[in-house]
Amino acid sequence: MPLALFSRPKEDDATLVALVKVAGWTVLLAAFGILLALLSQDEVPWLHVWLHLGAVLLGLVTVLGVARGRVVFAARCVVWGMWVLATLVTINNGGVRGPNLLNFLVMVVFAGWVLGIRATVALTLCTAGLFGALLWADTQALIPPADFDNHIAYGIYLTGILVLTAYMTLMSRHSYLGQLRQVQRTAADLAGRELELRKLQLAVEQSPECLVITNLDQRIEYANPAFEQSLGLGPGQALGGLSGEVSTRGLSPEQQADLQAARLQGQTWSGELVRRRRDGQPGVEWLVVAPVRQPDGAVTHWVEIKHDITERRRAEAEIHRLAYFDSLTGLPNRAALLERLQGLSARATVSRPLLQLNLARFRTFNEARGHAVGDQLLRAVALRLSEHLPEGAHAYRLGSDEFAILLPARPGQDDRVTAADALAFATQVHDLLQAPLDLPTAAGEGASHDSCRVACSLGITLFPQHKGDGPLEGLRRSGMALHDARSQGAGQSCLFSPGMAEVAERRFTLERELRHAVAADELVIHLQSQINTDGRLCGAEVLVRWLHPQRGLVPPGEFIPVAEESGLIVAVGDWVLSRACRWLAREAPSVPGFRLSVNLSPRQFARPGFVEHLQACLSESGADPGQLTLEVTEGVVIGDFEDAVDKMRQLAALGIEFSLDDFGTGYSSLAYLKRLPIHELKIDKTFVQCAQDSPDDASLVDSILLVAERLRLRVVAEGVETQAQADFMAQRLPGILFQGYWLGRPMPTEQWLDSVRDLAPG
Repeated sequence: MPLALFSRPKEDDATLVALVKVAGWTVLLAAFGILLALLSQDEVPWLHVWLHLGAVLLGLVTVLGVARGRVVFAARCVVWGMWVLATLVTINNGGVRGPNLLNFLVMVVFAGWVLGIRATVALTLCTAGLFGALLWADTQALIPPADFDNHIAYGIYLTGILVLTAYMTLMSRHSYLGQLRQVQRTAADLAGRELELRKLQLAVEQSPECLVITNLDQRIEYANPAFEQSLGLGPGQALGGLSGEVSTRGLSPEQQADLQAARLQGQTWSGELVRRRRDGQPGVEWLVVAPVRQPDGAVTHWVEIKHDITERRRAEAEIHRLAYFDSLTGLPNRAALLERLQGLSARATVSRPLLQLNLARFRTFNEARGHAVGDQLLRAVALRLSEHLPEGAHAYRLGSDEFAILLPARPGQDDRVTAADALAFATQVHDLLQAPLDLPTAAGEGASHDSCRVACSLGITLFPQHKGDGPLEGLRRSGMALHDARSQGAGQSCLFSPGMAEVAERRFTLERELRHAVAADELVIHLQSQINTDGRLCGAEVLVRWLHPQRGLVPPGEFIPVAEESGLIVAVGDWVLSRACRWLAREAPSVPGFRLSVNLSPRQFARPGFVEHLQACLSESGADPGQLTLEVTEGVVIGDFEDAVDKMRQLAALGIEFSLDDFGTGYSSLAYLKRLPIHELKIDKTFVQCAQDSPDDASLVDSILLVAERLRLRVVAEGVETQAQADFMAQRLPGILFQGYWLGRPMPTEQWLDSVRDLAPG
């Protein structure tokens, strides 16, 4: 059935426009054709002529109405106008016995298409009443009989009825098929939407995120299984509950107020929610509350989405801990200290002491006892410091064996008093670490403990010292003070002074210029003689000097420590060794048994490939390895003893001899001397110069000489400055060799050669 029967006719209905247009033209053309046929008769039926002329006008009005867009008006005109004209024609042309009754059937159907159910019912009732009147009139013989004489007019009439009926039938089929396709499309669209809705429903129900939908009164209308499981609720138990009591419980009063304000304004709100999880553990959730709007913009519901971010917060906390805390000791690290100092620099008005602490000989302890015990020592030191810090103070581990302590500020206290208090606290730190530290050395049933005492060096500065004083600048000052304290020996504390910055700047400049000096060949070698008790030349020691292009001769005591500290000592040592080999091959005096002594630094000797490097120097220069003596200190073997022994034996196999320098000043072990290929001992100048006046030093010298005699080692007394010192040593060991200012200061090679001609046998 046409949809028009159940709805009001619309001006833009394409089917309505087409039907009314065809009906108008059909009425116009059919009425005009019948009119011409009637006028062609011998006896013109003027009543019928006037009626069909009215039909022509009615068709014209209908066509013009459609053309002007007044389709509904045109439809009403053609339906009711034709009904009236058809009624008049039927009354004057046979009534129920005439041919015009077909008009009424067509008009009822047409009215159903174009005017809807009301017009169709009204037209049907009117037609039924008319048919009743016509039947009564026919029984009374009141209606003239039908006239079928004009066959042309009758044919045109039937043709018009046929055309209109056929067109309505075709339009009915076309409309039906169109509506069927529309219904099919709608059904397919609904099926697709149902599938999408089903997917959405499954996604929401199976989502691990908690999702809640509330009405405007904040009553829960939907809660997905994830939400119910997170609270330990059964299916549907959350429905009807207030969001504030079930879903958003745990928000702070401030957050509740912000959420309510967002709801009043129809805005989305988000924030963190802390609550107990199902397992009883505290959890952190990220809550988003958003409005659900209809197409007109009206808010009808609120959706709450919660995401558990507990693990993410734990991960962030762990990342923060790793970034700002030392994993070994648990103390805040360098980054934490810099951040703390940055905050103080921005807002502090009072200076506070910053102490930098370094453990003495920790590397030696670590290598001797192992890294595991070394770690235990660091933990013990950190614990000892943390337990005895004053209120408001904090300890930090900067790395390796370096720690820092930031003491609290004392408002209203003069900087001099603050510095004095810091020095007093430094003394307490020294005392704390001198107390035995308990170190677990084994775990499990056989657990054992060891204890040790630790000495340290402390550098102190005040921070901030002025507005804009930066964290790195503060650490630089405490580091310079620490460096000065270490240079004074273990157990010392030093307060930063402006002069330290100047010293550090000079040291930095000296290091940079020394690096250039090695490459520019500004270094020179000097020689100092070694003679026996008969005054005969036996050898010489190579000493390096720096001939600076602007400052002249730089004392070795000034640049050698810088070279040791910066690592340049390796390059300097290699340069000296190379020049010494060249001199030995080309310029050494022809003295029987003459030996040239060259000092080696521990770092230079420990370097991989040192043996090969020395072999290359000997090969390139042509020097006799049997005339070369390498002077080493106990530092050469204190690291990797076995490696040192192996290197020394390889070089000894070439004819090179070794001299143990500064013997008696360190902790040289007789076991070391027994295993090392040592050929010579050099008695330190402090014992040589003091032995005459100090019985203790004299006893120590006697002990050294006894060791040398038992091990059949050559002995060199260095630092001999007087005849009395030489006589004292010669009395104890007639075969001893002398070296020192008594024989002359170190000289350039050419000048030295001139000075020793009288000492060499002719």
